[in-house]
Amino acid sequence: MKRLAYLVLGIGIALCLLPIPLIFWASRFAQNHGCRLDEAGIYPCFVGGTDWGSTLAAASISGWLLILTLPLAGFLALALLALFSIDMFLRWRRR
Repeated sequence: MKRLAYLVLGIGIALCLLPIPLIFWASRFAQNHGCRLDEAGIYPCFVGGTDWGSTLAAASISGWLLILTLPLAGFLALALLALFSIDMFLRWRRR
């Protein structure tokens, strides 16, 4: 049961922080291929015959999602720390 709680909290934190690598990926991809990327709109970005403009725009705008997910990640991290602290205290007490 404890492993499941650790797993759920860890996955929750990872999902909450997912917009961060998406922002870096979109910025790097656009920079490497000479594409324009900003929050003002969707600009065409053709790489290998495929238009990546809407994908890049969605990935870069996902940073605004951090306004909601970053505090949630903090609460999940506190819950994980509390669970770990209680677990360590109980192990110490058994000895």
